[in-house]
Amino acid sequence: MTVHIRTNEVSGHIFWENRMQKGTLRLDGDALVFSKIMPNSPTYFGTVIPAPFNSHVHISDSFIKDEPPSNLRESVGPEGFKHSALKRASSSEKEAGMRKSLEIMNRTGSFGFCDFREGGVDGTNLGKNMNQGQVKVILGRPEHIAEIDQVLRSSEGIALSSIIDVEPELLRLSSERAHREGKMFAMHLSEAAREDADAALELNPDFLVHCGFCSDSDLAMIGQRGISIAITPRSNSFYGIGVDYSRFIDAGINVMLGTDNCMVVNPDLFAEMSFLYLNAKLTKRIDPENILSMATVNWRRAFSSVHARLRNNFLFFASNLMTPYEVIMRSSGEKFSRIEMKN
Repeated sequence: MTVHIRTNEVSGHIFWENRMQKGTLRLDGDALVFSKIMPNSPTYFGTVIPAPFNSHVHISDSFIKDEPPSNLRESVGPEGFKHSALKRASSSEKEAGMRKSLEIMNRTGSFGFCDFREGGVDGTNLGKNMNQGQVKVILGRPEHIAEIDQVLRSSEGIALSSIIDVEPELLRLSSERAHREGKMFAMHLSEAAREDADAALELNPDFLVHCGFCSDSDLAMIGQRGISIAITPRSNSFYGIGVDYSRFIDAGINVMLGTDNCMVVNPDLFAEMSFLYLNAKLTKRIDPENILSMATVNWRRAFSSVHARLRNNFLFFASNLMTPYEVIMRSSGEKFSRIEMKN
């Protein structure tokens, strides 16, 4: 069982300002303050990382047990394996799978997640009252223009599939109305093949997902616009898509980490971090501190309202001074305590 700790001070290795530092984190009034001073006998001593957040996941397909096709379009395309299964399944089947995924995220240290929810209004409302303690960001997917406002009323915003899968008017109105309501708008881009990045950016997305087939000029444009990208290395690998994610970092992009479809991989960010580290060695190494930042820090730029709720929350590995490499490669998301910094 996960231990929940409330304290105003913790010492050891603290992942602070995107690097692991030895010192003490304490709450001074409402402000978190880090210092390199270590008390002689700290009450809580170990390794501390900020609250992990799964920036891109689909949990409504968690009930699917059969192996999906390895071809991306056949698997998750509009008339493919996933959407056919979603249409056939009952609400109770879907909700049972969703509960399992929520439990996995809770057990493996995700404090929150952004769920791209298919199926129009009904899909957006699915499992609305489920709660494992995570902060949920549900982004709905209207199936036609008449559903846009209903989806927005039931969610934190709209997240659409790739440009090639969505009617231009539905894309345009989804973006306009989401922003008008002060809600999020996100979309997939260049997941299976290169798509028109200019057309996507004209929609003013709050963040993008995948972008593995973006050109260097596409990535440079995204970086210049300050738009974050959520990547999902394990899912991409399942579909035989190899991506050199160091290109994203070189383009100055704020990279966030997600796990994508639960029918493909469990929504476990520690598994995602370790896979990304190993996968990157096949192209260009990514520093463990960068990978840890993707799961624990970088998401805050796109999800500022969530950050306000989770800013005082951390994972704590007791009595163990770990490096970023150890955290992502040799630790387990199940061997931690949750710390809330509180006076």
